[in-house]
Amino acid sequence: MERTEEDKVFKSPITVILAGKEYNIPLLVIKDAREWRKRAASLFGRLPAYAKTTTDDATGFDHAITAMLVDMPDQTTDLFFAYAKTLNREEIESTATEVELAKAIEQVMAVAFPLLGSLAGALKR
Repeated sequence: MERTEEDKVFKSPITVILAGKEYNIPLLVIKDAREWRKRAASLFGRLPAYAKTTTDDATGFDHAITAMLVDMPDQTTDLFFAYAKTLNREEIESTATEVELAKAIEQVMAVAFPLLGSLAGALKR
């Protein structure tokens, strides 16, 4: 769901839909958001190494494919629930789809990196 200016100003929780049910996720305070972003950077910072892998190295290719198709989605799910710590992970994982989770993660990412948008806007001026 698109966040309104009012949502942003008043720190309204993020509303996500998982298993067809709406859940509210409170925004993290600066201190907790900082730690969460470090964890996200560590996870996503590994992607370029996987992209450089070729089929010339069968073992390396197998490792990269497993990392991208199995490990990365699992670790991204861990990252989501680290942000959405008020949600019942066990219940959601047994009822929601990965498509719903992907959309929810997009919504978390949009609020987790608000300063990037501010920086980009300042650089345009």
